[in-house]
Amino acid sequence: MTDRPRSAPMPAVLRAGRPPRHPALAVRCPHCAAAEGARCTTRSGRVTKTEPCPARVAAWATATAVCPTCQVLQTYPCRDNHGNELPDSSPVHPARYTEAGRPAA
Repeated sequence: MTDRPRSAPMPAVLRAGRPPRHPALAVRCPHCAAAEGARCTTRSGRVTKTEPCPARVAAWATATAVCPTCQVLQTYPCRDNHGNELPDSSPVHPARYTEAGRPAA
């Protein structure tokens, strides 16, 4: 038998029990319809995603932060230079994700 140290330091993530939850879980997912606090699901309903859907992260950023790029208030969608809403492919300016507390995915 080998002689090993018995008290190896445990990572903080394991000590806490779970990794920190994404703050976007506080809003309902507009893509997969996952409830507030529940993880996002696949189309068949399996809870296999580790990160929330991009649409949920965008909805969270829209609900919690004022956009520093286009100066719209919370809950209002981002706008381009002509006052039109941004397309669904990128509905939120990257600076709004940072303002909300997380970098853009």
